[in-house]
Amino acid sequence: MASKELEKWLKDRRKRKSMELIVEHADKVLQVVDELLNMARASIGPEAQSVGKIYERQDQMEKDADFLRRRLMQEMARSELSPDMKKYFMELSREVDMVADYAHGAGRVLFFLPLSNLNPEIKNKIEQMCVKTRDCALCLRDALSAILSLENKRAVELSDKVEEYEREVDILYMEARKLLLDEKYSSLDPRMVVFLSELFEAIEETSDRCEDSVDHFRILLAELTKPR
Repeated sequence: MASKELEKWLKDRRKRKSMELIVEHADKVLQVVDELLNMARASIGPEAQSVGKIYERQDQMEKDADFLRRRLMQEMARSELSPDMKKYFMELSREVDMVADYAHGAGRVLFFLPLSNLNPEIKNKIEQMCVKTRDCALCLRDALSAILSLENKRAVELSDKVEEYEREVDILYMEARKLLLDEKYSSLDPRMVVFLSELFEAIEETSDRCEDSVDHFRILLAELTKPR
């Protein structure tokens, strides 16, 4: 059930615009994470030659996400929101943007790191990490969007889902790193091990930033629904 405070707040055109920009930003960030999953699957499978084109799309989407964040900052500067509320919006936007930054960082590694010849175990861990990270970003976007339709309960439930998926990525991350210590991988090129470790970490950090975004979102939601 929507709070009267939130419903009243969203009736203000400029205030609603701020929330709409946050959601638009999160949607573009989700697209960046989507392309990370697409790159991983292309690199793992028979379509490795398409990785470059996917990376170009991801690069443009990350730039688009940066542009949307700047638009939000400009909107904040013009708005009549309280200093605290501006701070909550800006901190949330910064964390959401970090999701795109880390996903793009993982994409940069995949751009030059061939995965097709890796053991199926490792390829499966990479794909599953990207799938669960994509789930994190999707639930984050949907949690933010739920506020616009006054679905407070759904926003909270989706925020909880982000944290659940992030924990799953953490488990996959530890399992992936442990695999590299297995004796059967002792002959793996040390350079490959270094870059795989960087890839694992960048994917895991992407999901971490989703969780951090949700933490900031909970603060904003509490403020928006606080009785006046």
